[in-house]
Amino acid sequence: MYQAFPDFFGYKRHKDESDNPSAAVSKRLNAQSDLYIYFYFHGLSVLNPKGSFCFITSNSWLDVGYGKDLQEFLLKHCHIKQIIDNQARRSFASADVNTVICLFSAPEEERGAVLDTTARFVMFKTPFEGVLDPVIFEEVEKANERTNTPEHRIFPVPQRKLLESGGDYQTPVKYTGDKWGGKYLRAPDIYWTILEKGRDKLVRLGDIAEVRRGITTGANEFFYLDAEAVERWEIEEEFLKPVIYSLRELVCIEDQLDGLERKIFLCHESKSRLRGTNALTYIEWGQRNGFHKTPSCRSRPLWYSLAEGWNPAPYIFPAKVGERMLVLSNQRGVLEDKKLYGVTPFEEGPEFLYAGLLNSTLVRFFMDLSCRQLTGAQSIADVDVRVVKEIPILPTGLISNNQHLFRLAYDQVKLRPIEQRVTDEYTMPDRRALDAIIFDALDLTQGERDGVYEAVVELVEARLSKGKSLNQQS
Repeated sequence: MYQAFPDFFGYKRHKDESDNPSAAVSKRLNAQSDLYIYFYFHGLSVLNPKGSFCFITSNSWLDVGYGKDLQEFLLKHCHIKQIIDNQARRSFASADVNTVICLFSAPEEERGAVLDTTARFVMFKTPFEGVLDPVIFEEVEKANERTNTPEHRIFPVPQRKLLESGGDYQTPVKYTGDKWGGKYLRAPDIYWTILEKGRDKLVRLGDIAEVRRGITTGANEFFYLDAEAVERWEIEEEFLKPVIYSLRELVCIEDQLDGLERKIFLCHESKSRLRGTNALTYIEWGQRNGFHKTPSCRSRPLWYSLAEGWNPAPYIFPAKVGERMLVLSNQRGVLEDKKLYGVTPFEEGPEFLYAGLLNSTLVRFFMDLSCRQLTGAQSIADVDVRVVKEIPILPTGLISNNQHLFRLAYDQVKLRPIEQRVTDEYTMPDRRALDAIIFDALDLTQGERDGVYEAVVELVEARLSKGKSLNQQS
């Protein structure tokens, strides 16, 4: 692959080069790339210069970090004729992923030769068998502005603009990737309205807070103990701490965490200092069962010493979301598993301001647009830590004039169980009162506010119904 596109990857073969061509490459593909990424490059490398390239693959590369190299290559060397998705139905019964159909031209050797062409993103709202009409695809090819019909939504974007949008704001010549799926396929019109009105107001969450992955134990069977195991081993209390393992354990924003099902084993003492303790007995049992040999455990100075120096984060953001979502205000200071993210603001401020903003419908809206959509048996939104960092959010200063009202609204919602159904949650008066202050700061009209709620419900229900679509067909 590197040899097929030497200019793009910075490949230079030397006489003394080993049998590994990647040794002479200055630009490498992300090691986390799915295998289909390599087949995109390989397929394009063998394509007739007058041919057309069409793949149907997972849609992950449109939104995740490892897709940036493919995005950059296509923008600079191929005409992205169409990228097609379908919000109504999944395509393959045997695959728990969403797919897209991608139609490209053959690569142009001249760098930047295709930047003046237009890429077209097409989201069909009905199953493909209902839109197999040449007239519809003629409409797609002719569309030069955002178009919304009962059958489809078309978003034409000049490739030069796509390249600029995905550039690093500090280093414009460096392409860092963009959320093509969320922005150009799934995003309703209200998304662009919010970005326009919030241009000088919204900031990235990662700019105002540290966002970290939760604890990766490397051996959950050893480090997590349920009530039965705690009783059986009688480990000293100082070595067992409460831990949030899943969003399902949380009921409300300021949950008292009485429903936590596990404790985590945290011990940073040497074995010699543990002599005579039940903690040492437990560690020795873990070694006899080989837990110390797992990659994560054996990389630690003391294989059983987990998360040393790890301080509880004040807010806990979920990494996987079904229909219900909340961000915990972590007032009890418990630790979080890797399926959750700790959020710690850089500047101190009233707890209710950050907790209220993170639990706003606006944050849920941006999260659902940006995350990876999984439509297997669970139909969940898979939220990468980078997605959380990139979520646009209002800084607390923009609602400082309404702090009293915001506090009153937050106090109404903080102890209430978050509704299981998204349609029920977003009709709750307390939630709407909280959101209203944020919408006021963005100068959204009543129609635009309604559009946000409609968009969130549509995004969630589309993901859930799409996951069920193949079962319904069978």
